[in-house]
Amino acid sequence: FWLKALVQANLAMCFLIGATGPGVTRSGEALLGSVSDDPYLFRTFVKADMGGMQPYVGTELRYIPASTEVTGLSGQEDLPPPFEWEPGQPGRGVNAAGLAFTVALVVEQAGEAEDAVPFSSLCRQMMTECSSVAEAVAVLLEARKVSPAFTVLLADAAGGLAQVEVGTHGCVLHRQYSKDKPGIVMAVNCFQCILSEFNTAEAGLSHHGSNNGARLERGWELAELHKGHIDVDVLASILADHQNRIRDCSQNALIQCWGYSICNHGTCSRIDYDAAQPPWGTVSAEILQPSLRTLHYCYGWPCGEKVEFCDQLFQSRSWGRFIGFSLTRVLDQKLEAPAFSCTTIEGSVTEIGELLRTGPETVHSR
Repeated sequence: FWLKALVQANLAMCFLIGATGPGVTRSGEALLGSVSDDPYLFRTFVKADMGGMQPYVGTELRYIPASTEVTGLSGQEDLPPPFEWEPGQPGRGVNAAGLAFTVALVVEQAGEAEDAVPFSSLCRQMMTECSSVAEAVAVLLEARKVSPAFTVLLADAAGGLAQVEVGTHGCVLHRQYSKDKPGIVMAVNCFQCILSEFNTAEAGLSHHGSNNGARLERGWELAELHKGHIDVDVLASILADHQNRIRDCSQNALIQCWGYSICNHGTCSRIDYDAAQPPWGTVSAEILQPSLRTLHYCYGWPCGEKVEFCDQLFQSRSWGRFIGFSLTRVLDQKLEAPAFSCTTIEGSVTEIGELLRTGPETVHSR
């Protein structure tokens, strides 16, 4: 059931956190953080788009074909990817106006999707047309019906913060905060608003076999621990957290061989990679700082640990640190390419990406 739900989904399975306001974040600014969990043959990369009405920098997804050289198994080269995705769709991003967003797929019960708005079009619309949380919330609510289903965290340079949940069963503003009304939002791969009755049984927070409840509970524990001091460094440490990692990920009721910790080390414990039944884990992590129009990005695991099994493909290249990419460094420059990649799917910063790079780099506290 969940595989069908992933059609045209980008950065499918995730943990998200957002915070804003005095007494919550260290500076009072709004911040977003996320981990992007996928089969390891899917890789994210940073891309800047300067050609639209509103420039933005965000992340996109790309699939690496299952060649024998990469996976260690023969005969899988022609296997289709485990889910489809929309090329060019940003899954996280911040634009020149200071609006940021990040998303997590919701595994919802089947609904009537025939007249639903494609979620990918809303992502691009928010980044290229909206300047504030209020404007982005309006775009999402006006859609009325969206496919596939997602929970969306929004933040802006003025300190706005919101959580909107959208799907084939409706679109709902779940929580909204500001500098005058400080607060924290958090999301995993299920509805938490009044639409929660449309979660599949396996996705529900009370289902012991699902990792949704474990990750959300741990996220709130860490948020309360750091409340009043949340900044980019603190978010980096939260996104690198390993509590619940010792649980057997082969027992995950949502997706087999996908782990239970926030920084996710899912594995089938194999010496090769079976593209027909792949393990899932954290292929990147992101922190969005709209006040500085900056995306802080980490390729692979933010913890920086070494791989344990051969099926954790490309994770040996994990940065273990966040590199900032800021629009403010190029807004006044005339660039030949209207859109360009700032990083590669192998985890390198491109030459043109260096133009956006800002420092210092952020490493989580070990």
